[in-house]
Amino acid sequence: MMIAERFTKQAREAVKKAVADAERVHAGEVGVEHLLLALLDAPVLHGFDLPRDELEAAFRDYRRKGGLTKADAEALRGLGIDVDQVIDSVEQSLGTGALRPGPRRRWFGLPLEPAFKKALENSLREARDLGHDFLGDEHLVLALLQGRGIVAEVLAERGVDYAEIRKRAASARAT
Repeated sequence: MMIAERFTKQAREAVKKAVADAERVHAGEVGVEHLLLALLDAPVLHGFDLPRDELEAAFRDYRRKGGLTKADAEALRGLGIDVDQVIDSVEQSLGTGALRPGPRRRWFGLPLEPAFKKALENSLREARDLGHDFLGDEHLVLALLQGRGIVAEVLAERGVDYAEIRKRAASARAT
């Protein structure tokens, strides 16, 4: 069975919503942050404080910083480099958003970021490891929590952790 055949209706819809969201904000490619935003209503995330506007602001800031997470910025600060000051200086010289990756030209839709592709691969592993014969929203969320980067950081800051989501996912049924 191919991976796409194992997706639940909700998981397929989440991927479609992620692509649509990336197109809506004129992103250069579909990223894991778009996937998380598409999954905010997933039952596995119920009860967590995940306001869309706050997440979108965090993701915009992340993109503005060329993909540096707060952890990255802290590490650089420890070396005496103030990332915000550097970005402000670059943007004064080159314009707002100068460090954001630019859009890539594609004939058929937006490309998927490598991290997005990796999340899809990892979601299949998560489903298999849980003994599920379907790939649902819960497996996508678990895969997002495995990665490094802004999505895992934002989720961790809001109390979403892998062990809790895995416990919730273990009792999930295909829909």
